[in-house]
Amino acid sequence: MFRDLIETSWRGGLLGYGEARVEDAHGFWPGEAPAMARATPARQAEFAAGRAAARAAMRAVGMVPYAIPMGSDRAPVWPAGVVGSISHSNGLCIAVAARARALSGLGIDIEPLDPLPEELWPDVLTPADRDWLMTQDADLRGGYARMIFSAKEAAYKALYPRTRRIVGFDAMDILHSGRFDGFVLVSSDSDFTALANRLREEGRLVVGIGERKTPKSL
Repeated sequence: MFRDLIETSWRGGLLGYGEARVEDAHGFWPGEAPAMARATPARQAEFAAGRAAARAAMRAVGMVPYAIPMGSDRAPVWPAGVVGSISHSNGLCIAVAARARALSGLGIDIEPLDPLPEELWPDVLTPADRDWLMTQDADLRGGYARMIFSAKEAAYKALYPRTRRIVGFDAMDILHSGRFDGFVLVSSDSDFTALANRLREEGRLVVGIGERKTPKSL
């Protein structure tokens, strides 16, 4: 599902995609284990699966896979000449990678569809974000807030390796300008029907990508 989206968006040549499941046994490569010495078995499995996904992404664009240890700042240390990003949620780990000469940075994030709790909004939303959110239907605001969080998390992951500076989400504005003509909604089993219908009512093109079990209404 995600691979189809990446290959459609980037025509399969520039950007590599990989994924791995936590429940599959993935071992550490040299240099990766020390960061997980005190971690729980669940966290160790998640970490190893994320690295396996990253190596699959590297292979997808013809790169030799390497170990990806964790730096002192807890960020992945990618091989020289490689940019990439890793994310995980609910047992699935995904990663993207590219040659640094092709892209200066990459960020990816996956999140559950659950609405973002309102008590977290002040840490995530700027005043402009909140003003826009308040123009949306009340029952969709939590989901939109989660999407804003995910977009900012991906942006942070793309920026940090270049700047080595922590950028708070309250310093990132999402441009709600209405200049986008379409949206791509990716789902394995969650129902985005309400959101898709609202976007279509606004005259936006909505493309849904999912597995066979994804609700047909999407």
